[in-house]
Amino acid sequence: MDQIDLNLNAGETLGIVGESGCGKSTLARSLVGLVPVTKGSVEINGQDITRFNAAQWRALRRQVQFVFQDPLASLDPRMTIGQAIAEPMMSLSPEWGAAERQRRVAELLERVGLSSSLQNRYPHEFSGGQCQRVGIARALAVEPSILICDEPVSALDVSVQAQIVNLLRDLQRERGLSMLFIAHDLAVVRHLSDRIMVMYLGRMMEQANTDALFESPKHPYTRALLASIPRPGRPLPSDDERLVGELPSAAMRHPGCVFASRCPISEGMCAMQLPPVYRDTNGSAACHFIGGNAAMSSTVLSRSLQTPA
Repeated sequence: MDQIDLNLNAGETLGIVGESGCGKSTLARSLVGLVPVTKGSVEINGQDITRFNAAQWRALRRQVQFVFQDPLASLDPRMTIGQAIAEPMMSLSPEWGAAERQRRVAELLERVGLSSSLQNRYPHEFSGGQCQRVGIARALAVEPSILICDEPVSALDVSVQAQIVNLLRDLQRERGLSMLFIAHDLAVVRHLSDRIMVMYLGRMMEQANTDALFESPKHPYTRALLASIPRPGRPLPSDDERLVGELPSAAMRHPGCVFASRCPISEGMCAMQLPPVYRDTNGSAACHFIGGNAAMSSTVLSRSLQTPA
């Protein structure tokens, strides 16, 4: 992951999209210290958390919580769901007594659409959608201000996906959560996000307000992603939207644009020179050919995050 620059405002949802292997999960895990950041910074309320020690990280866990992609794998099969939800309270909020924890567990289960009478059951007794609801309840147990969701609906049926997405949206409005939402499904991301960042092979291609990105995508990769969405009666992607060529190796350092080998408008300089990141009122995009657009300004974003190759 390289040349990533983003911000998340209070009460906002930032969607992260891109094909498998582009670095979405690496980005999410680096933001909570599960993957080391080798260069750059991650700031929460002005504090650079990449330099935190163990005690500082522990205090931060109450503010930032994570909803994992695989709900069954993220729950301990030897613990009841009540114990799983109460565990972060015992660890991060020791001032809450047993009675208070029990009350909160019951309240959280009801809020995510599960009966509080089920708290003595084990994860294998629930469906994938129900386990994901337990995962969300556990993440909310210590009342965080930031929720990072790493493809929380990708393994679920479409009807269950809709329930989980609507639940997350309602919880965000009720609690004023700031949310980073990662998914493959562009329709889901559009429904939930205020802004969207498009990634490709560890780098940011485009970042824009949701409506602006869907209505007038600027980067060739973003246009290709949107053109790939199947719609009844829609014509096949045009030549400048169709991806060709081989996916470059993620293990190699690329001096230029990582999308150059598959981009329909690339030229020789694209593979040799790192594209500047231009920004306008709706967002930003990294492409050599966007700077000539009169609607774009020439403000270059310089900060970056890097993780080990």
